[in-house]
Amino acid sequence: MREASRQDGDILEVGVWRGGTGCLMAERAKQLGSPATVFLCDTFKGVVKASDRDSHYHGGEHADTSMEMVRQLTVNMGLANVELLKGIFPDETGDQIKNRQFSLCHIDVDVYESAKQVAQWVWPRLVSGGIIVYDDYGFSSCEGITNLVNERLQDCAVTVHNLNGHAIVVKLC
Repeated sequence: MREASRQDGDILEVGVWRGGTGCLMAERAKQLGSPATVFLCDTFKGVVKASDRDSHYHGGEHADTSMEMVRQLTVNMGLANVELLKGIFPDETGDQIKNRQFSLCHIDVDVYESAKQVAQWVWPRLVSGGIIVYDDYGFSSCEGITNLVNERLQDCAVTVHNLNGHAIVVKLC
């Protein structure tokens, strides 16, 4: 968060579930004095775009949430820097923020095709020095995410795989 807060740009999380990670990012941005808006995007109906590239997910998992549940968490935490976008991202909600730039994007959608589309959408909007964090990298239940990250190794980026199930990509140019 500290590195991302040094860059101009907003923060994007796609795959919010109950809002814990997104609200922690928003709280940390607030603590660091960042002017970033934290956009939390989810269908609030569970996983979408599961395909034959995903052995564990079939669609609809993690539907035990609601937009109101996440909104209430932002209120309880006193977060004024959060905006919720409900719908499939980027298909239904990407246009609402298409003119923004981002310093950090957390992709936690669990399946290949959805993560691929989010990454393709955000990459041209990611500032130099901006960061994409892919959740669930290396987990056997999310092999689609691991395959996607391995396929997307790019010349203008550094990719780091950590031991707790994240791939971190830093855009260099």
